[in-house]
Amino acid sequence: MKFYELTPQERRDFLEREGYITHNDARLLRLTPLLREYAADGMIENQVGIMGIPIGLLRGLVVNDKEYNVPMATEEPSVVAAACAGAKIARENGGVVSAMWPVRVIPADIVFQKVSPAQQEEFEKRVEEHNKDMVRVMQKAVPTLTHHNGGIEGVMCVPIHKGEFWKVRLWIWTGEAMGANIANKLSEAEAKYLEGLLGIKPLAAILSNAELQTVGSGVEIDPESLETKTESGLSIARKIVALSRWSELDDTRAVTHNKGIMNGVVACGMANGSDTRAIEAAAHWYAARNGAYKPLSTWYFKKGTRKKILKGKLFMPMAIGRVGFSIKTLGTPELCQRILGAEDLWETQEVFAAVGLVQNLAALRSIAGEGITQGHLKLRSYNLARAAGAQGEEIREVAEQMMSHPKRTVRQAEIKLARMRGNDIPEDEEEDE
Repeated sequence: MKFYELTPQERRDFLEREGYITHNDARLLRLTPLLREYAADGMIENQVGIMGIPIGLLRGLVVNDKEYNVPMATEEPSVVAAACAGAKIARENGGVVSAMWPVRVIPADIVFQKVSPAQQEEFEKRVEEHNKDMVRVMQKAVPTLTHHNGGIEGVMCVPIHKGEFWKVRLWIWTGEAMGANIANKLSEAEAKYLEGLLGIKPLAAILSNAELQTVGSGVEIDPESLETKTESGLSIARKIVALSRWSELDDTRAVTHNKGIMNGVVACGMANGSDTRAIEAAAHWYAARNGAYKPLSTWYFKKGTRKKILKGKLFMPMAIGRVGFSIKTLGTPELCQRILGAEDLWETQEVFAAVGLVQNLAALRSIAGEGITQGHLKLRSYNLARAAGAQGEEIREVAEQMMSHPKRTVRQAEIKLARMRGNDIPEDEEEDE
């Protein structure tokens, strides 16, 4: 039997026999507390196990005067903590304002090769004359789409590189679904129709992840709320503005600037069950859409005010969905959606963009202040204290001691905690100073 024909257990047994994994590895792969194995096996090919990703909660994010608890799924320790820090600053300054166009359309292309200018003009006329026929093709190919008020919102013809390629672009509204499968199915059906109409076989019919519609988020910050133990808030704000300007002028900085934004957005998308590769692809395409890679957010001082006010703006596509096969099968995303409490896809997109903005704010404040490494060190020290069993005020005391310890491990944190509590430590387990 071929590997894909085996059951998940048979695949694990095979891997163990061949020495690719240990018996303990096979056991870990079998442990699937959040996703039933039969469901996982139906989602992807050659399924052998399930990888767990922690889900954290960003609490108290205020967007459009509504407070949210935002589930975020990520393996990186600092992401949720940074988002919480950024959200706190934003909340103290009135929260984030976000807006999204109420209809999200997905582009899909039907592409032809070597179409002369004369043919392009003739083909475009035929496409325009048969728009109603194309709608009927859509209704037959994806009947559920029209039942949910979705469908083709627009059709346009686009020449590419002096006629080397010519495409018919469809703008498709897929409702609250991510819509990739719908767009592909519909474009393939329309491609067959156009082949008969135009008398030329298309090269391909497929969706595009280059979404033009964006969600915008903005926040205004009183610099006083940015101050640290060692530096004034105004000084930090000036550095944030300079860092933002740097990212506008240097694409190698812009990509890291945007990566910090995507730390938050992708973590939200992962918890939501959305296609995180599509989220990333659309965002980075948008950042480079004018021929140079640019930051998705900018920070500057608001004009026309006596007191300096730091203002941040973010614009980006938000290629997510709220319904679909993966979301239903995984189960956890539906729970995360209930925790979030957004009423529809568009509200969800606005919240996710706000997360990206406050994530960016926290990263820039950290860079401008104590530095990323110091911030990560502090977070790790607090996590070590909690892992060692510290409670209440003990957490801060153990964490502060661990920050200067040469060996930052859970065991060393346990020893610190035991000494604080007056417990004896075996000589062979004395901490290394």
